[in-house]
Amino acid sequence: MSADDPDYLDQALLVWAREIPDLDPLTEGIVERIHILAHYLNVSSDETLAEYDLDRRSFKLLSRLRSFGPPYQRSAGTLANDMQLSSGAMTNRLDRMEGAGLIRRLPDPSDRRGTLVEPTEAGHAAWDHAVGTQARREAMIAAVLTDKEREQLHTLLRHLMRAFPDKGHGLKLGLADATEADAAAAAEAQA
Repeated sequence: MSADDPDYLDQALLVWAREIPDLDPLTEGIVERIHILAHYLNVSSDETLAEYDLDRRSFKLLSRLRSFGPPYQRSAGTLANDMQLSSGAMTNRLDRMEGAGLIRRLPDPSDRRGTLVEPTEAGHAAWDHAVGTQARREAMIAAVLTDKEREQLHTLLRHLMRAFPDKGHGLKLGLADATEADAAAAAEAQA
């Protein structure tokens, strides 16, 4: 079977197009394929994290600490704010991670009541191993595409993400924001 041969989703889209005449099967196919791929990528990520005794919450906090660069320290309050967590939720997360040996809390030299959080050696190692393992898995997944196809897909997905401007991915191009040429083309397509 060739990669371009119709698959089970193509068959489902034919049924949907028959049953819902106003449905755009191409758009529906794009959205469904993104959903399916997201599911499989999440499963792969969860499997990787489990291999290193991490969960998504711990991984996200370790990632946030790593994003700051050496010495990989931040106050618990800053982390809670960055991750949009209440102080209680952050305390619970830090307690679990400290108990697992992934982070340690240190007195904040600039705030007598404050605490700095940093990854332990085990936390760094777990994060490094999980990132490396998942990167290799994702490279194997993406290997079904050529270099040119990966570049094209990356560009196209960036464009799709711009449909959600409130998520920081760029401008949403609606009729009010479009250039005259875009507005004319959109109007013609709707006619």
